[in-house]
Amino acid sequence: MTNDPKEFYRFFVVEYYATGEGFSYWLQISRNYSRGNETDYELKEFEEFVGHEYYLYCNSIEEKTEEEFMSVYAPMIPSYVIRAVERKDQPAFTWQTHIHLNYS
Repeated sequence: MTNDPKEFYRFFVVEYYATGEGFSYWLQISRNYSRGNETDYELKEFEEFVGHEYYLYCNSIEEKTEEEFMSVYAPMIPSYVIRAVERKDQPAFTWQTHIHLNYS
């Protein structure tokens, strides 16, 4: 994962699928803060949000471009969040959601 300082926001995803358990998605959009040290605070915040190692490392965290993220996950995002992302003027912004779909 890279923290490209040119991107205004960063987009993180974990997808989990299990037979009989349904689907889970963890999504995060956060402001991209380029810092001089080695700590990736946005990634760390996402890991804490997901919360369990199993989901993080068995399914892996993906960092998407804005286009990749929105083309797949936009239907799961409230319109006011999409508008905030489009404006790119939020001084401090993080949006997270966990969606679980169970079809059993």
